[in-house]
Amino acid sequence: MNTLINTLKTILSPFQYGEPKLNDDGYWGPVTSTIDWCEENYVISKYFAEIINSTTNLLFFKLSFDLLKSSIINKHGIIFIFCSIGMFTVGVGSFLFHMTLRYEFQLMDELSMIYVTALPFAYIYSIELKSTLYKTLIYLITSIVIIILTLIYCSIYKNPALHQISYGILNFLIIFKSLNLIKNYIKLKKDKIFMYKLISFAIFEFLFGFLIWNLDTFYCFSLIRFRRFIDLPFGILIEFHGWWHILTGLGIFHFIIYNQLLNIYFKGLENKYELIWKYGIPYEVRLIKDKEE
Repeated sequence: MNTLINTLKTILSPFQYGEPKLNDDGYWGPVTSTIDWCEENYVISKYFAEIINSTTNLLFFKLSFDLLKSSIINKHGIIFIFCSIGMFTVGVGSFLFHMTLRYEFQLMDELSMIYVTALPFAYIYSIELKSTLYKTLIYLITSIVIIILTLIYCSIYKNPALHQISYGILNFLIIFKSLNLIKNYIKLKKDKIFMYKLISFAIFEFLFGFLIWNLDTFYCFSLIRFRRFIDLPFGILIEFHGWWHILTGLGIFHFIIYNQLLNIYFKGLENKYELIWKYGIPYEVRLIKDKEE
């Protein structure tokens, strides 16, 4: 039986995991982050503490670049340019964090998520306001709250749960407000239904990613044993925190697409834009050239 198992492993897996390195054996030195994920450290490359958790962030680079290009070409406004750059920053922070497991890059990863989410939060809660003063106050108050949160997280309470709860609250408040905007500013029933479906799809990507991330957390030791049993390259398919990155990237991408559409409906420009599908998913809100003013 053991001979059969070893033969199957040899056939299916041309590569093998190395031995996990001790904290001071990796290329980037001792682990200083407050979190060390389920992926074993330095078992594939001496230059990546968690190579799967790191490289799955490359999707952020691709999607954020496409969003940035689309936001500029299709005149979606500076807010979406900043959101695109922010999404790229989140990807860079997460890439470096998982590559090194250094605390400074952990903060870059976590805090950039909060900052990037705070920007659309302030925008969506000020979008209906007519007064420039009130709009400015929304941005100012949001900035003060984020600064206070940053100081608390960096110097007083470094528990990652604070970051996760804050990030969750920001996203909940954005979703709550945007659903209200759908109700008030989208007139056609079929358009409302589509927008509800689109935001539901983005939320599903987040929640499903969060679910399998928690499987990675709760069943870590069992998953490590199974990964080593099936070996490389198939073991990477059950690095569930990596799937969290992929699904989160798609969720952020589709949520920005959703907000671009929502902004268009709010401005009454829905007849000047079309939604382009690519790779089987909503991919670009494109300005119809012959209807451009």
